[in-house]
Amino acid sequence: MTRCFAFLIAITTLGLGSASGATEPATQSFIQAVERAIAGDRLIQAETMIARSGSMLETWERGRLEAKLMLALRHDAEAFRRFERLLVEDASDCELLAGKGIAALRLARPNDAEPVLLAATAACPGLASAWSALAVVYDQQAQRDAANAAYSRALAIDANNPALLNNAGVSLLAQRRYADAIGMFKRAISLDPANQRAKNNLDIARVASGERPSFDAEDDSQRRAERLNNAGYMALLAGDEIDAARYFSEAIKTNPFEFMTAEANLRRAPKTAVEDAP
Repeated sequence: MTRCFAFLIAITTLGLGSASGATEPATQSFIQAVERAIAGDRLIQAETMIARSGSMLETWERGRLEAKLMLALRHDAEAFRRFERLLVEDASDCELLAGKGIAALRLARPNDAEPVLLAATAACPGLASAWSALAVVYDQQAQRDAANAAYSRALAIDANNPALLNNAGVSLLAQRRYADAIGMFKRAISLDPANQRAKNNLDIARVASGERPSFDAEDDSQRRAERLNNAGYMALLAGDEIDAARYFSEAIKTNPFEFMTAEANLRRAPKTAVEDAP
């Protein structure tokens, strides 16, 4: 199947917060260290710490940490099952509800995700990860006002999260609020200069807004070809056939051996537009 372009959404853990309850100071410190490792994407470290914890952790706390680790490892089906089992014992725990909702969303089960995310935001209105995931659910349902409200709540809590900013930008892009979307993607990139999702989406938003972005600073020929193809496809969708053909032609010239998607897209452009391309 020919890949054309995609708006890239990152459905991430975004930090589920620290475990609660009355525990010994040393145990609480250990739990927090494991959670910092998970939040910092040091997943091998977190897995090793849990495995070597021995009797330090009670069954409940071990289960919580293992469920969070499964979610961070993107073992979403297993994470969903673990969160579901934990919720049998405590159905009101907002972190467990958020974890189950995020896992369900990644598994393309929005009907399972929405009720637990609503419960999580009701129980813990300061949990950005739950608001962010709920916003994605609303986006998928084309409930734009609800999505905007959920993103606003998430950003008020976690304004400097690149993944969250990217997702909010994608939502604005779908609403054709191009200037606002561009602003979100730029903020995401300023916080995470290596964020390829946000860079790709910024290119798309610029083309959609009528701007012709420059790709001269892109050193990686494969990446440059992909960005040019995405820009061309967006221009084609917008009805700008001549610019689309130019983008596709430039993509082929940039990487003719490794990148063939642009060539397939170029064949879709009207003949007159292709003849006008440089």
